[in-house]
Amino acid sequence: MKQRILIVVAILWMLPLLTLAQNAAVPTIEATFAEEAPRADGILDDAIWQQIQPMTDFVQRWPNEGAAPTEDSWAKVAYDRDYLYFAFQFSDKEPELIRAKNMERGGHNDRDDHAYIGIDTFLDGRNAFLFEMNALGTQDDALIADERMTIDSYSWDAVYVSETVINDKGWSMEVRIPFRQLRFPEGDDLTFGLWMRRTVNRKNEIQNWPLIPLSYGTGYSDDMKTVSRYGRLTGLKNIRRGKNIEIKPYVITGAQNVRKDLQFEKTDSDTHYDAGFDLKYGITSNLTLDFTVNTDFAQVESDNTQINLTRFSLFFPEKREFFLERSGIFEHGDSRRTQTFFSRRIGLSEAILAGSRLTGQVGRFNVGILNIETAPDEGSFTEKMGQIFGDKSANNSVARLQTNFLKRGSAGAIFTNYDRAGSYNRALGFDVSQRFGSASSADVWFTNVSDSDPNNEGQAASASVNFRNTVYGASLSYTTVGENFRPALGFVQRRDMRQSIGTVTYSPIFEKGPFRQMMFHTMGIHTDGQDGKLQSWDIDPSVSFSTRERDSFRISGSRSFDRLESVFNIRSDAAIPAGDYTFNRIGARFTSDPSRRFSGVVGFETGQFYHGDRTTMSASAGFRQSKHLSIGGGINRSAIDLPIPNGKFSATTASMDILASVSRKLFAKALIQYDNFSRNVNANIRVDWIHHPGSDLFLVFNTSYHVTGDHEALFDPRADLIMNNVVGIAKLTYLILL
Repeated sequence: MKQRILIVVAILWMLPLLTLAQNAAVPTIEATFAEEAPRADGILDDAIWQQIQPMTDFVQRWPNEGAAPTEDSWAKVAYDRDYLYFAFQFSDKEPELIRAKNMERGGHNDRDDHAYIGIDTFLDGRNAFLFEMNALGTQDDALIADERMTIDSYSWDAVYVSETVINDKGWSMEVRIPFRQLRFPEGDDLTFGLWMRRTVNRKNEIQNWPLIPLSYGTGYSDDMKTVSRYGRLTGLKNIRRGKNIEIKPYVITGAQNVRKDLQFEKTDSDTHYDAGFDLKYGITSNLTLDFTVNTDFAQVESDNTQINLTRFSLFFPEKREFFLERSGIFEHGDSRRTQTFFSRRIGLSEAILAGSRLTGQVGRFNVGILNIETAPDEGSFTEKMGQIFGDKSANNSVARLQTNFLKRGSAGAIFTNYDRAGSYNRALGFDVSQRFGSASSADVWFTNVSDSDPNNEGQAASASVNFRNTVYGASLSYTTVGENFRPALGFVQRRDMRQSIGTVTYSPIFEKGPFRQMMFHTMGIHTDGQDGKLQSWDIDPSVSFSTRERDSFRISGSRSFDRLESVFNIRSDAAIPAGDYTFNRIGARFTSDPSRRFSGVVGFETGQFYHGDRTTMSASAGFRQSKHLSIGGGINRSAIDLPIPNGKFSATTASMDILASVSRKLFAKALIQYDNFSRNVNANIRVDWIHHPGSDLFLVFNTSYHVTGDHEALFDPRADLIMNNVVGIAKLTYLILL
């Protein structure tokens, strides 16, 4: 094991020699000072815009890298002491075909014609603020950390203005970004990194300024996260930073009715009211302190229902804003597999009494410190606050430090601590990362856990190298996780393993024909226990095709081996005996362009499964009726037949989601889910009224019903619905800027 890690570490430290030099001539735009601020209404008739020459150097990134756009675009940039302004004109020869239907903030702007602005305020080529707007002006935003992005990156909610106008020439847009929403270094004469993108959705055309070559990746976010290739925004002088204090108090009230028996003859009813606040203080222009008291997450969307047919833990992503904002700095380990820190461990079953977070940069170091006090959610606000630092409360702490070296390398450390009444669990980890070439990288990390109970102490480590360009890709990784590796604030999917993973990818791009890209991909996984004995292996080849209209088709196969050292209870009344199992499977999947009025996904997989058979069918569909209504639904069903008692059964999940929007400030979402294991139908309805920028009124209604009848039936017409619980919540927040 040590020899394998040392080999990869040696490769890692040699990689800076392979790093490509940056282009000497970096594209530049100069911002113009505005004596009179533009109105930011989407109509480009303000005096400042008449003074500025437009920047027209957008070029295609996709589908024809470097080609002139099929639809013209231009941009202008201005500023005053408090705001940064952008003006865009996106011409379209067929304006009636512009796709513009999403009005939900943070929703699916990628299904519409949309634009991005990326700003690297520290000009470090690693971190950036990302602003996204569709042709209706609907917003989303994200934080890029160390040229990496995840779904969590989009949790940041900036307060800024974007307004658009669609007319017979195409669509125009104005954006006003407060400097107080950004973090930037000291100085009176600043230069930022800048990147802009326009997407003509129906043509699957992506335009860049400056161009980020396809060699940096052909994925949706590969250009935006490649901060080291951003252009330059110059001319920013004497910017006013302000006090940068934000206070967001909330009040909440709710009621619930909970069933106590199957006949629903006895119920528990309860009413609830509470209050709390969040505070954000910019200590310096590049260091921010967040503080929260009696934090509440009643408005957070429900998790998607999953049925676990494996021996390992399922991963449910974080959805709470306080933990998601700037979460990238706390990432350590292998995402969704072996994470030293996973914020979802904090406050899901208990109340968050108070917490603080310090994030930003101090000199050459990126800093993240998180400290949360939790306790049982009992009693009034005063009673809960009285539990802080008491015997029932628990302290959850994380400290992260990271520094950069050379052009694209970084190194850091992380420390987590969970402490309750003298019982503790602590993790200490280190990591080194180096990006090289265009989209290639190498990473090494190590974590050690100490605990007041020796049965929860252990180590985990990983080393990986990933080579990638436009057409070819290959990766190799080695991960070891101890049998007792249990970080209390982390996530571990599989313990007691030594796992090697290798992948090879070939993805040619076609200039002509119906297909734009084809991808051959093969992954091999070999897993031993810490005792060196074989546990499992997998070989997973696949081939996929994507059309010029964003439809895709994938054919996959797999051959797997799994050794069960003990009985595996696949469900409560069905046990697979210990032994060696080898099975082959094949599958296919078709996905249509999700931006169309009608879209869908159909999947099928069948083959052997623990000396039996398993066939999985899945389907989902979406209908975008207008900008006011979108409806979607899906079903996933696995039919399983195993040569064991009670081995013939099905596992089914079904869902429906509805988005209704009155405007960009008032919209409602409903998510209805069912699975035949729990036999519960759960509905989550959430209304969001953005009554003031950064301020919301949430109305949340949750219900749960139990379905009686045949356990194996998908929908039994004879079934009765028995109510489990009903919850209604109203939460009001208001953002105060000082």
